[in-house]
Amino acid sequence: MKQKQEHSTTLDQQINFLKKISFFQNFDDHELKQLLAVSRWLKVPTGTLIIKEDTLEKVFYILVKGNVSVFITVEDGKKVELTCLTTGATFGEMALISETRRTAGVITTSESYILMVEPDILNQASVFLQLKFYRRFCEILVTRLIAANKRMGDLSASNVAAATSAAEPSPPARPPRPPAPPVKKTMAAPAPAAANKLQTVHPAKEIDISKLPPAPKIMAVAKEKIKRRIQSNLELAVNPAAAARLSSFLVGDCDDTRKFAELISCDPVLSAKVIQQANSSFYRRSSAVNSVPHAMVTMGIKSVQEVVAKETAKVVMGGELFGGFAQLADGFWLHAAAVGRIAELLKDTIRLNISEDVYLAGLFHDLGKLALDRQQPLFYPQQLRPDFVNKDICSAEHEYIGIDHGQAGCWLGEKMGIPQPYLDVMLLHHAPEKARDNSLLIAIIHLADLFAKERGIMMGRAAASPPPLSSSFGWILLQEQHHPFLDINIDSFIQSFNDELDRMWGDISTLIIA
Repeated sequence: MKQKQEHSTTLDQQINFLKKISFFQNFDDHELKQLLAVSRWLKVPTGTLIIKEDTLEKVFYILVKGNVSVFITVEDGKKVELTCLTTGATFGEMALISETRRTAGVITTSESYILMVEPDILNQASVFLQLKFYRRFCEILVTRLIAANKRMGDLSASNVAAATSAAEPSPPARPPRPPAPPVKKTMAAPAPAAANKLQTVHPAKEIDISKLPPAPKIMAVAKEKIKRRIQSNLELAVNPAAAARLSSFLVGDCDDTRKFAELISCDPVLSAKVIQQANSSFYRRSSAVNSVPHAMVTMGIKSVQEVVAKETAKVVMGGELFGGFAQLADGFWLHAAAVGRIAELLKDTIRLNISEDVYLAGLFHDLGKLALDRQQPLFYPQQLRPDFVNKDICSAEHEYIGIDHGQAGCWLGEKMGIPQPYLDVMLLHHAPEKARDNSLLIAIIHLADLFAKERGIMMGRAAASPPPLSSSFGWILLQEQHHPFLDINIDSFIQSFNDELDRMWGDISTLIIA
């Protein structure tokens, strides 16, 4: 009898404990007794490891009383505290809804009372208790999401060293991208004069052939040797215009995070570096970060500012890019951004469901050219010579360097930890017929690349007689992967899409840094 009374007293004390914390508001005594009956009540001393990193334990904890520290272990073994939790907090909740490994550890920093809830045990409780419990759980997740969004907008950075460019400020970067237009069944063509006016962003400049460097010798370098060189710590050039516009975002508060993300997304190297850092082991994410805004949420604004400041400080290297010929460098950056914008328009016009950032895939597609330029700096200036490239750019790269820019980009992206869909795009955007995975994304970037070149947005000179755009294998992939496109007449679609590009070109061309 005495033992039964002691048990009843302990149970009442535990219920009173639970009533004092916010998680259990609106739970009555009967429901709390049910919960205590299917969970474990722990009294834990200071310094006890509750959750170990990288484990698959499916347990959810409620901190009834006390304090715990949430931490991650970085590469040198040092523990970095992420946050401190106090009475009423919950942790380990992702175990209820996923099979992911623990991304952080939790250790007590004071004597604590903790309620340990195992999902399988909770399912044994009444349906009404389960509903109330999961409703409260959802409220906590929503509150955390709102708080994360607020921190995203309000987070301030302190005294990040400003990067200064040796080059004069270039024309301004592109403003926020407008939404792509809806599908239109009929598209009226603009007047011929207007269409001709929009063929290029800048008028072509005549090149003094005598000032070009001598053509490189045909090389036969082992691919593994080239791969080792590319995957070493290469310093890649950043667009000076992007660096100039970003400098004001790297000091003090960042009040416009959306604009900050858009300016980063103007440059392939900056975007790749930010995504590389966000996907590093330091952040221990269970899924890949595949866009700049996603990276900002993962890393925090201050960390992104530090990455961008470090990379834009190297902008002086841009003077050495492609033999120092500004026309080639401008063509590279213009082409990368234009392909991304055209790919977005294609995706929305055809109404494709692609989860990856299509603009970013277009921005990255020629990233390998920056790596190859470091291997053979004499090659790309030759594109300014008439008829230097007899077949296609990839064949010429194989002949004079040993690999093409698609393979170089893929190797570079692997080293940087860029998500696989973007690696496939870099590798196969000139050979969509070889695509096995991510074929729809590859097809869209391949076609956007052709549309951009058709309008003169490219590095170097256009081919003398390029094959008709309608003959591209990309259209076959679209029809295979997107059945509504089967009944579309390709030639009519190309004409209609070009008409739409003519109408949109003023907006698209002003969104590009050059």
